[in-house]
Amino acid sequence: MIAITLSMTFSVTFAQTTDTKIAEELQAIVSEEHADSGLVSLGAAISKNRVHLATAVYGERETRSGVPVSIDDKWHIGSVTKSMTATMIARLVERGVLQWDTTVGDILTDSRVRPQWRDATLSQLLTHTGGAETDFPRRIQSLHPKEGTERDALRKEEVLKILEEKPDYKPGTDFAYSNVGYTIAAVLATTKTGKTWEDLIREEVFQPLELSSGGFGPPVDVNETMEQPRGHKITWFSGPKAVTTDTDNSPVMGPAGMIHMSLKDLSAYANEHLLGSQGKSELLSAQTYQRLHEPGMEDYAYGWILALDDSWANEHKVLYHNGSNRFWFALLVIIPELQISIAVTTNYGDLKPARKSAWNIVKHMTAFLMENPDI
Repeated sequence: MIAITLSMTFSVTFAQTTDTKIAEELQAIVSEEHADSGLVSLGAAISKNRVHLATAVYGERETRSGVPVSIDDKWHIGSVTKSMTATMIARLVERGVLQWDTTVGDILTDSRVRPQWRDATLSQLLTHTGGAETDFPRRIQSLHPKEGTERDALRKEEVLKILEEKPDYKPGTDFAYSNVGYTIAAVLATTKTGKTWEDLIREEVFQPLELSSGGFGPPVDVNETMEQPRGHKITWFSGPKAVTTDTDNSPVMGPAGMIHMSLKDLSAYANEHLLGSQGKSELLSAQTYQRLHEPGMEDYAYGWILALDDSWANEHKVLYHNGSNRFWFALLVIIPELQISIAVTTNYGDLKPARKSAWNIVKHMTAFLMENPDI
């Protein structure tokens, strides 16, 4: 309660916008959800029809610190990373470097790879139908190699250890959400190109879309002066507790969930997928976006999930993904037919209130935009 009381005294800000009405509405719902949820901080950004409309934030960078979040802060987006890994691979496919039906055996010729894995395709791995288990063994959480060749080599080695064992099921026959599968797909791309996953994401996603705030792992201060939000873990008796700026899952599984960026850049990324759905993106062809957004088994596409309840969006198709490393939470939603995208982030890993507040913001703002079509 103390943390909530402190953060409620902060002044609040929002980005420049083409319409103050929507900025005020977004700020109001973000502030309301922050007060109701007990989250350390909360932020949201909205785009419509190729225009970034508004960003709103409320709360603290660290609980009980008295330091408010700002609209330019960076947020760990967890498994929202998956669609970026899929988008990066799609760029390589369009240039003929890879194919959607490229197999594990086509690229990883190591004798350690079991025959049962060799026919698993990139497409299957990116839609969670490639035979991979959900997560790596717990021991990898102690592995935190520096970015570069050391990390790249260790990531590949851990993938090969997975491929030494039988897949959980025959690739293409079942669905199992898998951080491992996305990491295998990334290793296929890095092995083929000779570049690290991080460099591929920079070259194929961050740079062409001018996502200047994009990076890997939790956002880090330059001068250790709390220039960025801190992630927070759940403590059952004393509320949220800040973790160090390097607290994250092992970067071995980075392709499945370790990107950070600002809300405005996350909104810009979503906006590109909206443009792609109309054939207006320069990043990828309309045909490729159609593939990336087309749900398969369990309504999962390539880093996007089809929302089963779309009644709040007047039954327009809703695609989303959320993510958390247990210390942060992010939700990204696109509604192609309405050309609306909404991103929501928090620096607290308490998933129940985080999910609830995020979806409350998405549904409230979608209704507001549908009621005000001229915005």
